[in-house]
Amino acid sequence: MAMFAAVTCLVALSALLQPVASYGNNKSPSKNAVLLSDVQTLTFHANRKTTHRRVSAIPQLNCVGPSKEICSLYKPDVIRCSNEGYDYDENDVQWTCTAQLPPEFKLGGTEVVCEGYRNSNDPWILKGSCGVEYRLLLTSMGEKRYGHIPHDRYGYDESIWSTLIRMAVFFGLFMAVVKLLQYCTGIQGQGWGRNGAGGGGGGGGGGGGWWPPGPPPPYDYQQPRFAKDDWQSWRPGFWTGALGGTAAGYAMGRGSRRGGDNTFRSGSNNAASGPSFSSSTRESTGFGGTRRR
Repeated sequence: MAMFAAVTCLVALSALLQPVASYGNNKSPSKNAVLLSDVQTLTFHANRKTTHRRVSAIPQLNCVGPSKEICSLYKPDVIRCSNEGYDYDENDVQWTCTAQLPPEFKLGGTEVVCEGYRNSNDPWILKGSCGVEYRLLLTSMGEKRYGHIPHDRYGYDESIWSTLIRMAVFFGLFMAVVKLLQYCTGIQGQGWGRNGAGGGGGGGGGGGGWWPPGPPPPYDYQQPRFAKDDWQSWRPGFWTGALGGTAAGYAMGRGSRRGGDNTFRSGSNNAASGPSFSSSTRESTGFGGTRRR
């Protein structure tokens, strides 16, 4: 009977404390904190940064691909995102984002990134801390103008030039080792040549009993052919050809990839009469979710 009474008291106490705990979670920790689910629209501007409290500020607009080259072609001035509700959790808000873009470009996926007020899982966010990450894609008109631009293969912050630099460093180390081997074999060859000449002179002196005294026959010393001939065979024609071929192939690839762009824009570039994209714009839409930092 006593056990039943104790259990009844615990259940009643938990029922009384639950509204208090819920009220504590739903209460704003600061006047600068807001529930992201209550935010209906967000407007992001180029060349501006977010507010910050726990972590560093971020750009309000951040292009994340699919390649650096595409991101550098055009940067929108404003992107506006509207709250479209949530999926499974009210804190996982889904957004529709729009921007005015030239007809060569369109918005891909978007993601709104906000700073949690107390931690990265806090439903309360810091006011003004949100930015948007977006993908900028080429339309069919854009591919005609700029050509096909492949997505980054080495990660967003690495390019083919880093690979060429690594190859150049390896080539330099290889050359240093070959030069060292050439120098060492040359010294040893000269030492062997001197020892052989001395031995030959001694042998000529011992034969004086049979022939009249006279100068020893001339000794025509030749440096061992190993150092020179092997250096010829070690000449790094393969490595220079590989390195040069890689650089040339990359340059030709870029030229053919951008060839349509250069041809298309040759008249406007010579006349300096316009940008590298159309002056008219149209509305483009992207969709995405939310991430807290």
